[in-house]
Amino acid sequence: MIHVGLWLPLLAGLLLFLLPGLGRTFAVASAAVSLVIALVLFAGYGGQGVAHASQIPFLPETGVYYAVGLDGAGLLLWIAVSLVVLLGVWIADVPVRFLAFTLMMQTGLLGIFAAQDLIFFYAFFEATLIPALLMLWFYGGPERLRAIYIFAIFTLVGSLPMLASIFAVRYLGGADSFLYTDLAANPLTGQAAAVAFLGFLVALAVKTPLFPLHAWLPSFHQQNHPSGLADAMGTLYKVGIFAFFKWAIPLMPDGFREWQGLLLFLAAFGAIYAAWVAFSAPDWKTLLAYAGVSHMGIGALGLFSGNMEGTVGALYLLGASMIYGSAMFLFVGLVYKRTGSLEVAPVRGLAKHTPALYVLGMFILMAMIGLPGLSGFPGELMALLGAYQVSPWLTFVAFLAVIAAAAYALTAFQKLFQEKAQAQAVPDMDSREWVFAAVTVGVLLLMGLYPKLFTAYLEPLGKAIAALFGGAS
Repeated sequence: MIHVGLWLPLLAGLLLFLLPGLGRTFAVASAAVSLVIALVLFAGYGGQGVAHASQIPFLPETGVYYAVGLDGAGLLLWIAVSLVVLLGVWIADVPVRFLAFTLMMQTGLLGIFAAQDLIFFYAFFEATLIPALLMLWFYGGPERLRAIYIFAIFTLVGSLPMLASIFAVRYLGGADSFLYTDLAANPLTGQAAAVAFLGFLVALAVKTPLFPLHAWLPSFHQQNHPSGLADAMGTLYKVGIFAFFKWAIPLMPDGFREWQGLLLFLAAFGAIYAAWVAFSAPDWKTLLAYAGVSHMGIGALGLFSGNMEGTVGALYLLGASMIYGSAMFLFVGLVYKRTGSLEVAPVRGLAKHTPALYVLGMFILMAMIGLPGLSGFPGELMALLGAYQVSPWLTFVAFLAVIAAAAYALTAFQKLFQEKAQAQAVPDMDSREWVFAAVTVGVLLLMGLYPKLFTAYLEPLGKAIAALFGGAS
């Protein structure tokens, strides 16, 4: 079933691209089947190790295998990706071929979380760029070429050193293949590990995104389609934390030790820096782009602490942020549909005309800023607790970003909904948007009130990371 879940979105996307007359209904049905498969895989997970594993020789003479499987983190992120794609194709007003690109990108994302061979991980990691760039190329704003160039430059700067490091990890480590099990049994050590880890670091810092390699993100979001669907998919592509956890740290623990201090500093500084810049964001996409950098800084700080609490918090925050971050971009798309503007300042006082939309936006925003009882809180709390064990001062800096998030987000939201009402009335939510709202709010509450549903499967992974550095927590 894992193979069906992995490749179905790509096949559906290709079919929809060739036969756009199939329409949104086909896209929604395909995304719904994908989510059901993800939930079935989660229900069949035993709680330990890699489940639903499959391994087929691809280039056996070179040690490359088509190998897939899912651990607790992979399953959480599979569900998050599948849910967001379903919500996106359901609610976003975009051309049909845009939906086709979305489904194609879903396969790349799912492959990143399921790959158990490092070459296949790299292939999915890079292939996911193609539909993302096509969405921006065909449906982006007037300065989309500049955004594409910036994104391509950052991607190339990171991808080539990582590819070199991939070969170093195997051949200098002495593994028989690129399979995770072989590589983990032969980790790269010493100075070679420090150099190879740097190759991974550059690429994964771009995709976390981690300061200062986050600079591609604002223009990428600003120039994407105003519906928010491309931005939601870009939020799902913030996979750096997962790749650090899955590949870079376990395969090069000595390299991680060498760079740990710098990584902790960059994560904490990036969290507070991005929160500060968000205060002056002129539009919602810029604000949400920097909010994402800030939240991922907190998650990265937890992961780089190297203990169980920080690792579990980072992975849970990654999954939660995929959902509330994507939902917030889609919500802003709904505002744009009504007002024709994404700017923070010109549109004011929508609550008078759209009380239901106002409540939905408040729910998503509160999850984003980490209100207890909603999805953003458990991951942030665990990440900060884990980081505190390693560096109380850097944790304090990152905590300031949490406070700042409430300030910049609520200030912008107040301008949009609660200041003097605009004269022209706009419609409130329709039936399709009510479905989107009900599912989104339900998931935000579930992840906030019952985090144990997923953290129980993340804790063994956190303990495994901690064991690399001499502790169980």
